[in-house]
Amino acid sequence: MMRPRPRVLHLYSDWRWTAAAESIVNICRHLRRLGFPVDLACRRPPGNYPQSLEHHARERRIEPILDFGLNGESRNPFNAWEDVRALTEFIDREEVEIVHVHAGLDHYAGSRAAHKVNSRPFVIRTNHAGEPLPSGLAARWLMRGHTDAWVAPTRTCLERDMANFGIRHGRGIVVEEAVDLARFSPRAQDPGLRKSLGLAAEHKVAGIVTRVAPGRGLEQLLPALAVALEQEPSLRILVIGSEIERSALREPAARLGIREDRLLFCGYRGDDYPDYLRMIDFLLIPPAGCAGGCRAAREAMALGKPLVAPRNGALPELIEEERCGILAGSSGDEMSRAILRMARDADLRKRLGQAAGEKAHERFGVERQVEAMAELYLKLAEEG
Repeated sequence: MMRPRPRVLHLYSDWRWTAAAESIVNICRHLRRLGFPVDLACRRPPGNYPQSLEHHARERRIEPILDFGLNGESRNPFNAWEDVRALTEFIDREEVEIVHVHAGLDHYAGSRAAHKVNSRPFVIRTNHAGEPLPSGLAARWLMRGHTDAWVAPTRTCLERDMANFGIRHGRGIVVEEAVDLARFSPRAQDPGLRKSLGLAAEHKVAGIVTRVAPGRGLEQLLPALAVALEQEPSLRILVIGSEIERSALREPAARLGIREDRLLFCGYRGDDYPDYLRMIDFLLIPPAGCAGGCRAAREAMALGKPLVAPRNGALPELIEEERCGILAGSSGDEMSRAILRMARDADLRKRLGQAAGEKAHERFGVERQVEAMAELYLKLAEEG
C-alpha cells in the first residue's frame, strides 16, 4: 500500500536560472511523478527575462507561484513580513505539510510562516553552497529552532551544518547535485566544431568552464598555464563561459607570452555546451574552485573527462585523489605540474576518465537525488 504523500511547498527567493534553480525545478518535476503534491514559489523576474527560473520552470511543465515578493536582495528581514503573512495564509489554506527552503530570505519567511500555522509543517533547508554555511549570530538566529531537517551536497558539509544549527540527529541527508546524464552522455566529438576552433588531432585540450571576470580565479591560474603551454607545445586551453570582462584575462595572458591561438575563448554556450565539453581531454578548475555543487566538474565527469583541480571546497570529496582526477595545491608550480602530467599521459587520462564516468552514472542521476528527498519527506510525515 502506497504511503500518503505529504504536500510540499518549495520556496526560492531568486528569479535567476542558476544551478540551484535547475536542481529545485528538477526535484519538483520528479517528485510530482512519484505522486507528491508539490508547488514551487519563486521571485518574479524583472520583465520578460528569457533566462529566468520562471521561464525554464514552465518549459519543464512546472507553473511557478509568483504571488510572494521573496526579495532575496533585501538584507533586512523585517521587509519580509508581508511574505510571512501571505505564506502563512497559503500554507494554512493549502494544508502544506513540508516547507522546503533554499536560501536565506525564503528560510526566514517560510519558517516564520510555518510556525504561525496550527498544523506546524516541517521546515527543511537545502544548502546549495557546496561547503558549510556561515554560522555567525545572525545565521544561528535565523535557523536554530526554525529548521527541522537539513540537506547538503557533501557529508562534511552536512555534519558541520547540522552541528552549527542544532538539527536533530537522523534528520539530515546528503543529496549530491544531479546531472542530466542523457544530455551529458559520452559520444564522438564533432570534427567540424573542433576544426572551427583550430584544433588538430594532435592537440591536447584542457577545458575551463567559468565566467571570464575578476574574482573567478583565472588570474591566479595564468602563470601555471604559461609554464604548461611553454613546456607542452601540443596543449591548448579552451575557456567556456560568458566574457563579462574579456580584458581581465586576455591582457595579463598576453603579458605572460600566451598566444591567442593557444588560449581559446568560446563565450557562453547554450544548447551546444555539451559538444564543446566533449572536445576537451580534461577539465581544469581554477584555484578559486567550483561554486555550489561543482556543476561543471560533475558534467565533465558524466562525459568521462578527468579533472585537474585545487584542494578546496567540495572538490577533494568529489574527485578523490587519483581516482577521478589530480588534486593540486594553489601554487603555480603544483598546478602546472598537474596540468603537464595530465596532458602528457594518455593512459592516466583514460583511467581517471573512466572512473569519473562510472562515479557520475552511479551517483549523479536525478532519480537518486529525488528518491533520497522523497524518503526524507515520508519520514517527516510519519513522525508528524
